[in-house]
Amino acid sequence: MVANHHPYVRCFWTGTMYLTNGQSMAIHCTHISHDQIEVEAPYGLQGSKKVKLELHGNNDGKQQLIKAICTPSADILNEHDQHYIKLNFGTISQKERDFIDEFVKAHS
Repeated sequence: MVANHHPYVRCFWTGTMYLTNGQSMAIHCTHISHDQIEVEAPYGLQGSKKVKLELHGNNDGKQQLIKAICTPSADILNEHDQHYIKLNFGTISQKERDFIDEFVKAHS
């Protein structure tokens, strides 16, 4: 048994990703866990070492705007000409992390 294992669940939240070059783009979440998020975006990271995410979280009728600074770990062009981007959460409030944890628990 892995001591710090957090479930990774499907997620369909939408939001915006802000790159360090000033560009922003609409994204949607495909998977989320306590520590990581995977999103699909129309463009890649364009050299950004960190990104800001704003997601419209929704869980069982409760809504939460989630703002986080994330560190990318992968940017892969998929078969739909979309970028599949894997991010690790960096700076995020405890309230927002708790909301994500509740969502993950409800869907795992």
